[in-house]
Amino acid sequence: MMTRKLRRMILPTVLAILILLSVGLSIYIWTNPSRYERESKVSTASSNSTIATRTIDDIYLPTQLVHTDTQGNQTLLINKNVSLVSQFKEQISKWQARSIAKVRITSAKSYTALLNGQDSYVLNFPDSVTISMFNTIFNQNLKNYRSAEFSRIVIPVNDTDHLYLLNDSKHQIYSVSLKKKSLTAMRKVLSTASVKSIPVEMVYRNGSTYLDYTHRVKMQQYSYLLNKLSASQLANRLLDADGTSSVTVRNHKHDQEYTTGSYKRMTVNTKSSTVKYEDYSDAGTQRKLSFTEQLQKSYNHLVSIGVPMDNIRYYGYDTTSNSVIYRSYVEGFPIFNQTENGDVRIQMTSNSLERYYFSLESLQVPVPTTGKQQSVTLPSSTSVLKQLLAAGYKQSKLGSIELGYHWSRNTSSKLVIDLNPTYYVYYNGTWRTYTSMLSGS
Repeated sequence: MMTRKLRRMILPTVLAILILLSVGLSIYIWTNPSRYERESKVSTASSNSTIATRTIDDIYLPTQLVHTDTQGNQTLLINKNVSLVSQFKEQISKWQARSIAKVRITSAKSYTALLNGQDSYVLNFPDSVTISMFNTIFNQNLKNYRSAEFSRIVIPVNDTDHLYLLNDSKHQIYSVSLKKKSLTAMRKVLSTASVKSIPVEMVYRNGSTYLDYTHRVKMQQYSYLLNKLSASQLANRLLDADGTSSVTVRNHKHDQEYTTGSYKRMTVNTKSSTVKYEDYSDAGTQRKLSFTEQLQKSYNHLVSIGVPMDNIRYYGYDTTSNSVIYRSYVEGFPIFNQTENGDVRIQMTSNSLERYYFSLESLQVPVPTTGKQQSVTLPSSTSVLKQLLAAGYKQSKLGSIELGYHWSRNTSSKLVIDLNPTYYVYYNGTWRTYTSMLSGS
């Protein structure tokens, strides 16, 4: 009798504990600081599965928001719970861009003065986009200078009628005349306690703007469950989209080669989980794509691959190989080392050859960070540069120094990826961590 009563008491208790545990894990996942990077807006059906993707205006959004106060002090603004850049996008989309004019700038000094103008906000793209893409991203309809390139948006607080589009490489400035411009809603968003300010300085030199971190930076570590695409399903999607072709598989050591006919080939490196896809169907046919067309078409190719796009953003354009580059981001910071180059590359040549280079692996859902240390304090980028020069690295070969995340396998579980904050240095054409450069590894 007593045993039966005990069983009746234990069962509800165990169920209650399980329910509470489930609710607790759900709350953690949905309130994780990286959650906002994973918001999907569209579901695109493929031949094999439903792929969560994001619209082109999300993929090509700026990645950084920098504020310059009335004294000229600059800070990088971040909110762990919501994307401030997306909030700015929502506001700019409500403004009416009536016209655009090219501003005559005679010197880099004048360009820098506007870039670092007091009491202003700057939205930074990782690389150049076109004014036509500005229309797409911010739901505007500027008719002139559509092919012109820019990489920064300067929004003066006290100028109620304009914003400015800046092109670093030629220190060009385009003035956009606005109607209904208001920063009232953004002031409320930016005044919340959850907004984090990181001291920075935007430095313009040699036709490029660099973001220097002037103080030590405290960065959060993250861990994610690993998601891995099926190579066979991917091959069917890319090589046999209509379901009528025969896909052949050949194994060469660590490479699996999938082909259909003599025009399409997909090679999977089983050791690194990287994929190289080549389409020779139209090779030899001359084509001339504008920069805007390349950005738009590469996005369509990115969707067709079926790579989870929750964290992916536009990263840049490689003029040498005619490749549009995308990279995964967390809280506006790029992730490196996911592949050899740490990115997704879509190449479209002038003779109509197309190549994709990407990884089968991607981030799924955030999980509690393993280990005791959940944050890392990094030195200022100024200090990093001094250390590199002192170690013998040549200033002429040093490019940008970026604060980002290093992708690595969790030592306890192969199903978990750890993201550790560090500085990446573009040196002699390759991205390397500053610690590996200083240690000589």
